[in-house]
Amino acid sequence: METVSGIDVSHWSGRIDWSRVRATGQRFAFVKATESETYVDPTFDDNWLGAKSAGLLRGAYHFFRVNADPGRQANLFINTIRSMPDMGELPPVLDLETNDGQTNARVIARAKLWLDAVETAFRKRPIIYSGYYFLRDHFSETGGGPPAWTKDYPLWLAQYPYQYTLGSQPALPRGWFTWSFWQYNDKGQVNGVPERVDMDVFNGTLDALYQFAGATPPETRPRIHVVTQGDTLESVASGYGITLSDLVAANPTLLKIGDTLTIPGQAGTGGGSSTPPTSQKTYTVVAGDTLTAIAARFHTTVAEIARLNNIQDINSISVGQVLKIA
Repeated sequence: METVSGIDVSHWSGRIDWSRVRATGQRFAFVKATESETYVDPTFDDNWLGAKSAGLLRGAYHFFRVNADPGRQANLFINTIRSMPDMGELPPVLDLETNDGQTNARVIARAKLWLDAVETAFRKRPIIYSGYYFLRDHFSETGGGPPAWTKDYPLWLAQYPYQYTLGSQPALPRGWFTWSFWQYNDKGQVNGVPERVDMDVFNGTLDALYQFAGATPPETRPRIHVVTQGDTLESVASGYGITLSDLVAANPTLLKIGDTLTIPGQAGTGGGSSTPPTSQKTYTVVAGDTLTAIAARFHTTVAEIARLNNIQDINSISVGQVLKIA
């Protein structure tokens, strides 16, 4: 089973360097736009435009409050998205996390009103985001299971093993039979995001993700870059919106001024997850190393190295430090 990596963000994520995010292999981002009837996330504009400039597919989400008017919530979301230069690529998302003390019947009925209004506005069927236990306990009808109409909506499920391994699957609540996105970690670390961040995967190939989004895949022909003073593999990868792994694979020799590099197309690896090695190695940090470059060299992730070595600040490693590598 192939998957594609992505993240979802809000103002809690801090100020994001989206080109560095893209260079870690992320291919999509969900961005918080609104909440309830009046709240607009203060970082929405920057994240919406920044993710696009880095070449990520984007979707916007609304944090739903059951005790607020669903029509006004839908209008806030619709008007916020329409205020931007474009509508994004991925479908809009209804974020269901709290029942605000309301009955299941009220949660379901009010959510459907928001879904219908937003689908009419954008002509895209929204995604339903929620956690396993919320769907089980607060979005089920008498007798158990969700309303029959939910089968027509893509599901983005929150369930946290905190690590994703190729082929793993989330457990689905009763009455839900497939998932489109899986938020498997709400405390992840990604280069370019200063705070902990939600980690996600799309259930399919990169081509399938672009088809799901109704978007055209990016240019895949290689380009040429002439190395200049101060260039690093990380800075070059970030500048072209590709992963370090792709850049290193295309250019196995070290950088020196005047070199020409082959820049692989953005669809080179598909951003999918790979099965980690079964044996553990160690690596001794040398001058100039970064966790991002080390992760690319060993075909792993910054988050995984940080976890194995109990590293709290991913930008702080020291020469001579011995790192465990999965």
